[in-house]
Amino acid sequence: MPTGDRVTRLHEFVTWCSEFITGDEKGQAQVFLDHLFRAFGQPGVLDVGANYEERIKKTQGGTAFADLVWKPHVLIEMKKRGVDLATAYQQAFDYWTRLVPGRPNYVVLCNFDEFWIYDFDVQVDTPVDKVLLTELPDRYGPLAFLFPTHEEPTFGNNNEKVTRAAADRLAALFNKLVARNIERPTAQRFVLQCLVALFAEDIGLLPKYGFTSLLEQCDSPARSYDLIGGLFTAMNTPEITAGGRFKGVDYFNGGVFAEPVFLEIETNELDDLKAAAKEDWSKVRPEIFGTIFVKTMSKEERHKSGSEYTSGVDIYKILKPTMIDPWQKAIAQAKTVGDLEQLRNRMYGFRVLDPACGSGNFLYLAYRELKRLERELLDKLQRVSKRKDTMGRLGGVTARQFFGMDINPFAVELAKVTMMIARKLAIEELHMDEDALPLDNLDVNFRACDALMVPSGSPWAPPPLANASEVDGHVPTLWPDADIIIGNPPFLGAKRMKPEMGADYVDTVRKLYPEVPGMADFCVYWFRRAHDHLPACTPEDPVAGRAGLVGTQNIRNNKSREGGLDHIVASGGVVIDAVDNQPWSGEANVHVSIANWVKRDTTDHGTTKYADADLFITEQRKLWFKVPDPPGNKRNKRGDGPATKQYELDKRETGFINAALSDQTDVTSAKKLNCATEPQQVYQGITPGHDAFLLEPVEAKVFTKAEPKSRDVIKPYLIGQDALTGDMKPSRWIIDFADRDVLEAQGYNKAFARIESLVLPVRQRNVAKDEAKFGKGKARSHHRSFLDRWWQLAWNRTEMLALIDTLQGKRYLACSRVTKRPIFVFADAEIRPGDALQVFCFDDDYSFGLLQGSVHLAWFTAKSSKLEARLRYTPESVWDTFPWPQGPDFQGPTKKRIDAVAEAGRAVRAVRDEALTKIKGGLRAVYRTLELPGKSPLKDAHATLDAAVLAAYGFSKKKDLLQQLLDLNHAVAERENNGDPVVAPGIPPSYASAGADPSSLITDDCIRPT
Repeated sequence: MPTGDRVTRLHEFVTWCSEFITGDEKGQAQVFLDHLFRAFGQPGVLDVGANYEERIKKTQGGTAFADLVWKPHVLIEMKKRGVDLATAYQQAFDYWTRLVPGRPNYVVLCNFDEFWIYDFDVQVDTPVDKVLLTELPDRYGPLAFLFPTHEEPTFGNNNEKVTRAAADRLAALFNKLVARNIERPTAQRFVLQCLVALFAEDIGLLPKYGFTSLLEQCDSPARSYDLIGGLFTAMNTPEITAGGRFKGVDYFNGGVFAEPVFLEIETNELDDLKAAAKEDWSKVRPEIFGTIFVKTMSKEERHKSGSEYTSGVDIYKILKPTMIDPWQKAIAQAKTVGDLEQLRNRMYGFRVLDPACGSGNFLYLAYRELKRLERELLDKLQRVSKRKDTMGRLGGVTARQFFGMDINPFAVELAKVTMMIARKLAIEELHMDEDALPLDNLDVNFRACDALMVPSGSPWAPPPLANASEVDGHVPTLWPDADIIIGNPPFLGAKRMKPEMGADYVDTVRKLYPEVPGMADFCVYWFRRAHDHLPACTPEDPVAGRAGLVGTQNIRNNKSREGGLDHIVASGGVVIDAVDNQPWSGEANVHVSIANWVKRDTTDHGTTKYADADLFITEQRKLWFKVPDPPGNKRNKRGDGPATKQYELDKRETGFINAALSDQTDVTSAKKLNCATEPQQVYQGITPGHDAFLLEPVEAKVFTKAEPKSRDVIKPYLIGQDALTGDMKPSRWIIDFADRDVLEAQGYNKAFARIESLVLPVRQRNVAKDEAKFGKGKARSHHRSFLDRWWQLAWNRTEMLALIDTLQGKRYLACSRVTKRPIFVFADAEIRPGDALQVFCFDDDYSFGLLQGSVHLAWFTAKSSKLEARLRYTPESVWDTFPWPQGPDFQGPTKKRIDAVAEAGRAVRAVRDEALTKIKGGLRAVYRTLELPGKSPLKDAHATLDAAVLAAYGFSKKKDLLQQLLDLNHAVAERENNGDPVVAPGIPPSYASAGADPSSLITDDCIRPT
């Protein structure tokens, strides 16, 4: 689209908004967005494949709806006119994290008057640009990705680029200072003090241009010595400087400026400092301190400590499950003023520890998020209590609740400054009424020491009463008390520890921690110590007792797993969120794993056993894994920093995550079983191929009343929604001539006429289009086939229907083909199943029990194909490899065990039927109750069924279920190869051999025609 046309269309859009848009979120959001898309040259929102009201599961339960999702391009969240868009940040970020795969590149918040554009891959906590609606015709660059050409947007607030430019300048200054023999600690401290001054100047902590103008006056090294050193001294002087050259400079604190650095700065060094001062430091992210830290360390120091820059999006993979989600859930569940005030007091005592804090990036973002959570809590308290003074008390969460440890003293100083600046930024973001200076003195919160061991006389050594073991004059380090522990311990493999750190150091560490295998990676010590140091998570204090750490890939394997995650899981740890493997965001070319876990209280407290995690740890476990980026995703084309990686994570919600950061046994070696496929007993439901075959109930009644014999070809039609979310009745009817030829079909006049007038022309056109494109007689085979039998359904599944017709019970089993959990129902043989259903040609209660139990569910979960966050029942991988109980000597289970499965299956259906009289939303809503804490009749019924199924298999509940199934699959396949008999799906022959009547396993409950 030519530039002039773009401007014209955007002007027209702005004018249209001024005339017709009042700013109502619910009433006008969709029409506003559709006009926005058209103004950018798109045909419309739905035309490009975007979705309104995209369903997103909320952290605290339930379902949310994102206003617009267009994968992989943009998520847009609309708010009412006048709403502060900062309040919608957390909601949008939460949506974005869950929109995998194909996660949008950009997120836009809009209140009808302005657009805030986020690129979370490179800048987590602030927009990359803000555009007023009235500016859009002249400033459409930040939204250029909306054009049909998907252009690379241009952002005016890309803090990532500003940060890196500023970091490069100060790194160059540091390297020049070291090159002329300025001692490294002195050079680092000088650069740090300059950095604080530059930041302070642009965010209002120093007079505007105060530091920049001072640099211009440094016309000689001696002058720079006096002026710069004098400023640092003033910043370290209590009270505001009363007069002189630095009049008005406020007191910062006695931390970073405790030793003001006086240096004579050479001209070329001053040039770097002046260049850094020209950057807009109000846009510099506090992670600049981390970048500076990494860049100013020598390569040897950096590798030795495993220090790495960590991007914000990777940090949130820990913060979200470990801190944000539990607090949001706690806030959501607090209903009364008393509950909220108790929760507020708990928040003000909440303590966060990073025992390998580096420059404090994890703690900085944790502080910012806890402040946002504080605002969320106080907003709710204000609503519930109807008091208007709540926001005036938004100072309860402070940087003094955050603790860090690092072996590098300079890193510790950086971390302090990072947290100090965070407070100033929080004051501005949350409109807090408090002074930004002096900055918090965090000398007590941050320790420059080895997190694993210190000399026995160190201030950070445990007290003598702790009976800490001592080796070569060293003892394990005393860690600060904390409710949660987060961080990124050093990336250093076991084989590199001695070459990098020295044999004496490594030998001492291993002696102090003999429970950690010698071949475990260095980070494993942090995992083990973190778990042992945590308090327990309890129902009374669900936000505590949590940890999230980044580790090497080896934490899932061999000795590293044995020393860390195996110990964690065996001693009360529950892994709730994990990344099995991903490239890291730092400059090192490494892949990492991430584990977030909860520490249970394994003590038996009378009637409440906290050791049973499912009683209160109700989070859905999430296992994240790397998937290829979608083709053409512009995320791959940036190359402007380490936060950009050519990968995306998808997640699998699961019932458990083991110490290998997996939720399943590897079942890829399962064999296809002849007994499951010969004869075929599982089919996809009927595919009409054209909507004209489908009738509404009123239409079906008219047809059959006018021509009674048409009941032969007009059948009730069941779809997945009917079975799972409706009233378990077919909602529509279908015209099915089955295998009748055209003359037989024509005998049903009214039905035939409908298909002839509506279906035949479409199928003729499809063939004509193909022949016009490919040549006469070269239409695609399915189009030619459909035309040859145009009066018949596209896939009428006549073999399936014939098989169902032979079943004694005149009913069959079905479940939704795309689902997180298959929910099986019986349907009357008269009902035609839709193609969204998977049909199982069995009519007995034993087969129902086998399929509805947890054994089949586990196999389905492990073997099914994936469709976004859901699973697809694929018979080739699931059914064809699923072994049925074989019983002793492969003769089938005993009659008693078969009866137990059938009886338990009937009991499950009875409980479900009863629940449907009380719960709206159908079977799917009923089964969602299984995810809720506490007992329920459905949980009990399924537990009984699962026990019966396990007994039929002869499986042990103490052993890995998938492994037992895999072993059975291999055994059945081997017997088939040898020509030995095996038990096929359905009622085993052993049942009749025992003198029992197989028909006793067939009841008559099922979904029936209306």
